[in-house]
Amino acid sequence: MKFQIYLVFFIILNFQHAYCQEDKNEFSGTLQLNTKEIITFKLQYKVLPTGEIEGTSLTDIFGSDRTLCKIKGKINKETNKISFEEIGNISTKSNAELGDFCFIKVENASIKIEKGKKILKGNFTGYFQNGQKCTSGFLYLISKDYIDQLAQKYLNKDQQKNIDSLLNQQQQNTDVQAKIGSTYLKNNQVMRLNWTSSEIIIEVSDGSRADGDEIAIYVNGKKILDSFVITNEKKTIVVPFTESKGSIRIQALNEGTLKSCTTNLTLIDADKNTNVVANMDKGANVIIVLNKIPAKNGNKE
Repeated sequence: MKFQIYLVFFIILNFQHAYCQEDKNEFSGTLQLNTKEIITFKLQYKVLPTGEIEGTSLTDIFGSDRTLCKIKGKINKETNKISFEEIGNISTKSNAELGDFCFIKVENASIKIEKGKKILKGNFTGYFQNGQKCTSGFLYLISKDYIDQLAQKYLNKDQQKNIDSLLNQQQQNTDVQAKIGSTYLKNNQVMRLNWTSSEIIIEVSDGSRADGDEIAIYVNGKKILDSFVITNEKKTIVVPFTESKGSIRIQALNEGTLKSCTTNLTLIDADKNTNVVANMDKGANVIIVLNKIPAKNGNKE
């Protein structure tokens, strides 16, 4: 079991995305439920002058229930204890109703340096929106700083047999970074996303290599882009959004010279960007459902 847990850590953590802001703390690892189930988990937060923290959690990173949540909490730098709780979904691939989501709460987890690694660990309890307990278990996370050190070690050309294997590992690193940093949608999958702005801004581009992929995009059932051949140059689309709910549907019209149709999307909502990688066979769709919520005070639309 320990070997499996550490293997999960290596897969998740050795390939962290590199665009995290410098003032944010980032940890990744697993939630180990009392039912013996293991779920991938990532925590990002910034520390406010008051000692409170705010940020996000990402659960089931590569799975069909991948969910991004807001978190808030506090940290005691003298005792190196941290407490936080998930306070609501930002986006999800899950089909569950809101009342069925299990939000975790962590009380006085420890942050320690162990064998050169900064480790965040402690117990957690999960609660439904109505306050009823839904799960419990153990949280074990490792800081991004240590993973960056591992990446430097294992991607160092002195550790490789030849330059080809080095380039191959670097490409694998880039590919998995994109998956972790973005929501990865396949044929006919659906993602749900809270939205505050009165318009929808979408940036569209190809994956790491433009190969002639062709798509159509529909917003609220209306076709806004047809027979569009994706390139590495970003295409920006702006659509008014005054309804309480909406949807974005991306359809793969043709696959390029590489297998499948791959589309990179950035959805821009006020000061929040959501990155999506859609990987589809010809004729397939992915759908992003938008739920309009009130904007925070001070946000400009």
